[in-house]
Amino acid sequence: MKSLVDLVFGKRLGDAPTPLPPSAMPRDTDADWEQLGRNDPYFGVLADPRFRSDVIDDAARAEFFASGEAEIDHQLAIQRSRFGPFEPGSALDFGCGVGRLTRALANRTGRAVGVDVSPSMLAEARKGAHATATFRPDLPEGRFDWIVSIIVFQHIPPERGYGLLRNLLARAAPGAGLTLQLTVYRDLHHRHIAGGRLALGERIETLDTSAALAALPPGEMVMFDYDLSVVMALVFEAGFADAVLVHTDHGGFHGVFIHGRRT
Repeated sequence: MKSLVDLVFGKRLGDAPTPLPPSAMPRDTDADWEQLGRNDPYFGVLADPRFRSDVIDDAARAEFFASGEAEIDHQLAIQRSRFGPFEPGSALDFGCGVGRLTRALANRTGRAVGVDVSPSMLAEARKGAHATATFRPDLPEGRFDWIVSIIVFQHIPPERGYGLLRNLLARAAPGAGLTLQLTVYRDLHHRHIAGGRLALGERIETLDTSAALAALPPGEMVMFDYDLSVVMALVFEAGFADAVLVHTDHGGFHGVFIHGRRT
């Protein structure tokens, strides 16, 4: 009998995972992200008016990166409180944008690699060069002590995202920590917004928002719902048998933080 992951990927678990290309997706979100990278890179990462390209200054930019330091301190504390001592010597930041979290990860681990699909985002990240942080457009070879991806997968179509997630998790070293965030359903009043799969209110609706997705102009940021059963199958397959889920709510778009430690 095929497992859930087999059914998603149409192959046995031992086969090499192959993420679907943007051309096979209902929307080329890579192009959307690159447009944001060219026009509004900091606001594209954190949607705060202070970070708009036409108003951001040195003080706001410093506040932007300070928020990354605070986020990583918070996530590091969760790893230690949930799973015990944790002193990672390396980190992989998937969907790094301009390096908000990658810099902080480098400060705490000694070596961090940020991965992003947008050349413009990567160019901006490299402007503030960090001695032990590097940036690249694809997943590196090798293993890392901490796999991190926050407010990223929710903007990637799941048809592509599952394969990317599987490849990302394959970079986890023995004993690695996992900090992963994504969205899984939305409140019922968001059921017509593009990217939806499941809406929950007094009733539960399975959604098809493909028409709304196709109608969006280029450069729009979409919120996609993931199937948590598939996500957790991938997490467990990668060896993160010890995992904790924490609910998130971004204005009626509900998701989870998955905190894990690879056994």
